[in-house]
Amino acid sequence: MDTGNAIWDTDTIDEGLRHALDDYTLIKPLSMETVIALPGDGREIALNGISGLMKVTDVWWPFDSAASAETWPPNKVRGWRLYWDDALPVLILDIKDQSQPQEDDEMRIWYIQRQTIQDLDSASATTVDPDHESIIVLGAAAYSALSRTVDLVEVAGTDMFAIVLLGAWARSREREYRDCLKTLRAEGVRSSHAWGHGWALDKWDETHS
Repeated sequence: MDTGNAIWDTDTIDEGLRHALDDYTLIKPLSMETVIALPGDGREIALNGISGLMKVTDVWWPFDSAASAETWPPNKVRGWRLYWDDALPVLILDIKDQSQPQEDDEMRIWYIQRQTIQDLDSASATTVDPDHESIIVLGAAAYSALSRTVDLVEVAGTDMFAIVLLGAWARSREREYRDCLKTLRAEGVRSSHAWGHGWALDKWDETHS
């Protein structure tokens, strides 16, 4: 046991967790949505008020959060793009058939964030699926062991045989971890919507219930 972190210091473990969390986020990003009131007129909208935003996935405008009934289909913006200005996110609406947004208009935005682990980098909650926590631990262990292997090589007098064993163990855990990520990625593909947007039925088509 290394309860005092004499062998595995917290910095190494935390860095291993960050690496594993980044891998996990690429496969299972944390999907969020919010409604913002636009600070001014125009097609360029600063999104720096949305904490942790990595990517925008959908935009509805105009939107009325106070409406008594939901508007369907929603007013999806047909053309938009996200760019970064001095590391701050800015949304541009590439719309030609609509007037530009006005101050205090509401806009509903779907976006993705990095997954988090409570108390890691001051995160307030763990967002990783409970069934996947063991994968994060496995990845963090592999990354931490690989990092320690490199550190030990640079220490004079270290038992080289022990370093080789540690490196072999780390690579073995890494392969196991990568296999788990491949499985997660495949599950994500299979769990997408069975029927997406497509063409409407024509007069020769039939529906069956």
